[in-house]
Amino acid sequence: MYVFSWFLSMIVALVATATIAMALPRSAADELSASTPQSMFSVEMNRIDAMLASCMPNGD
Repeated sequence: MYVFSWFLSMIVALVATATIAMALPRSAADELSASTPQSMFSVEMNRIDAMLASCMPNGD
């Protein structure tokens, strides 16, 4: 029972750490430009667009 409790607490700690890490800005420019909720949404959309563009095949 103690091993299961320890294992569960480690999983919760890792999830909490990942949540905090994902909430941090990626760079100083992101932090400075994210002064309003709209600009934070814009930064996330730009990041998603870049990820999607990197997955698309080139038209070569």
